[in-house]
Amino acid sequence: MLKRLKYSTKLRHMTSNFQGPGNKARCRNFAKVLLTNFILFLMVTLYSVFGAYLFIVIESGNEQRLRQLKILVAQDAEDSLEYIISLLWYQNTQNLTKTQYSSMVMSNLNVLQQFVVQKASDPSVRYDGYIYTWDYVWTYPKAIFFTITTIASIGYGNVVPKTFMGRLVTILYSVVGIPMLLVALANVGECLADACRYIYSRMCCRWCRVKRKFSELKKKTPQKGFLWNDDVGYESYMPTQKVNVPIVVNLFVITVYAMMCGILFCWWEQWDFMSAIYFTFITLTTIGFGDLVPGNHDGDGLSAIFKMFVTCLICFVGMALLSMCINLMQEQLIVKTRWMLMELGIMEEDIDPMEKYKYKKSKKGTVLETHKDRDGNKRLSLMNADEGESTASKPKTYSNIKEELEDM
Repeated sequence: MLKRLKYSTKLRHMTSNFQGPGNKARCRNFAKVLLTNFILFLMVTLYSVFGAYLFIVIESGNEQRLRQLKILVAQDAEDSLEYIISLLWYQNTQNLTKTQYSSMVMSNLNVLQQFVVQKASDPSVRYDGYIYTWDYVWTYPKAIFFTITTIASIGYGNVVPKTFMGRLVTILYSVVGIPMLLVALANVGECLADACRYIYSRMCCRWCRVKRKFSELKKKTPQKGFLWNDDVGYESYMPTQKVNVPIVVNLFVITVYAMMCGILFCWWEQWDFMSAIYFTFITLTTIGFGDLVPGNHDGDGLSAIFKMFVTCLICFVGMALLSMCINLMQEQLIVKTRWMLMELGIMEEDIDPMEKYKYKKSKKGTVLETHKDRDGNKRLSLMNADEGESTASKPKTYSNIKEELEDM
């Protein structure tokens, strides 16, 4: 029993150099990141809610004025219609020929048509043929949607301020809100990128170790324990936490998210699938044409509030995912672009020749031994004499790096 205890203590001491941060440090870092993102999200939410209330207060007076104007226009059109009807009934009792009566009717109807078109030509009046109906623009769900799309630089254009004060406040509100949302999205995108890189690297490393386990089983090598208990990703000679997530994986994530949002909007808005995907793409890329806008026919009930809240959440999460993918792809895109330019001869290769150094192959039947603390990226001239050598023979010594490169 004592011998086993000593062996386990020795094994723990040997593997301590290859373990990552402890559980307490991980929990502390996770709590710090979570708290930071929560505070940023809370700031953006409160700023949007406050902005919605502020714009409702500013624009409500002008909207009431437009509603009264629409009532007057509708009443004028109604009175004109009643006058034309009474006039036609009166002319019907006069001694007019059929041709004269038809000409008089067409003339009066043309006058009525021109009058209605002139009164309803103002788009702010939104004349719909009724007197007391009015579709309020500055309701709370629409105001929230306006503030979110404003600070996200989407700007559909279906809800806009009409007053001088409202437009002035929009400028000042955007100056503060846009950088705030960009900081929040960048922070969330960086955290999601780290999490995605962590998960992908662990999956890759687990897959390699599963293959190793199966190869050991085929060779009837005794197992060393469960794979789940292996410490993955913190070895100094194999830093799998630095594995890059492929560009294809990032594009797949964005495509799946866009398709999920498209299915949701197909169900909610009764759009076809192509239109829903188009709206999702236009929204996440902050283009915002405004030809398709959700929630135009939902009214102001709880359903409209819920749908508008979910739509805003979808926009925020989608833009965070887009920021994550850009974070993951930008370094790879730069490297691939530099490689393509160098292959085309547009850019000269500006790399330290020692970075291209390759270890020479060992003699047949021997194995090249690598020190446990070496990751393969250090200069040979900085190594000790007994490191990086073959089991068959020791490597030739050089006085400087130049001679070593010439002998390759």
